[in-house]
Amino acid sequence: MTAAAAEIPDGIPAVLFMRHEERYGNPPDGDYSKLLLTPEGVRSANATGASIDRKLGVLRSSCVGRCKQTLQEIVRSVPAPFAPDGQIAECREFSELLGDPRPKEEGGIGWYEYYNYLQLHDAAATRGVTLEAEAGRILDALFRETTGSGGLSIACSHDGHVVILASALFGLRTGCAWSEEWCHYAEGLFFYGGRDDFTALWRGQKKRFRGGL
Repeated sequence: MTAAAAEIPDGIPAVLFMRHEERYGNPPDGDYSKLLLTPEGVRSANATGASIDRKLGVLRSSCVGRCKQTLQEIVRSVPAPFAPDGQIAECREFSELLGDPRPKEEGGIGWYEYYNYLQLHDAAATRGVTLEAEAGRILDALFRETTGSGGLSIACSHDGHVVILASALFGLRTGCAWSEEWCHYAEGLFFYGGRDDFTALWRGQKKRFRGGL
């Protein structure tokens, strides 16, 4: 993400939409909502905060604790001149999806399968939900929540949300099982501009979108 950040023009407000930092492993009871950051995840968030060299703007988080914790640890280590003026607020669009990627045994489509079917535009397999609808909802919330802010705003969400945006904007393909193409902890996309005309940066790619998605 460092190289992508360097591509943002000086003086232009930008937004980082990122995944939370490293969390503890899968819970025995299947309730992922309780999982918080590991010590390594905390250290990585602190390192991210220490590297920030522009004023932080709006901070928005998924309703899940590890996302808010990630932002808290980033803010804790930000150099004083760049510390944010506002508080972290939750945004439900950063924790919810239109579709159902739960495991098949729980009645869902399947975790990796759901994102693969979105990428393949297989609306029958996704039960009518499209990639454009999922990505558009996230983008609507992202620009709504950060409009008018300066500096660098940060929205912290989950891997699936990052994958959806990367799939819709940059053609990411992940398949039906984990691979190196899947986004890693803390990996995110940078944006600048407005909802109807924005530039996105991700994995060395830079694209401008006007009136789409």
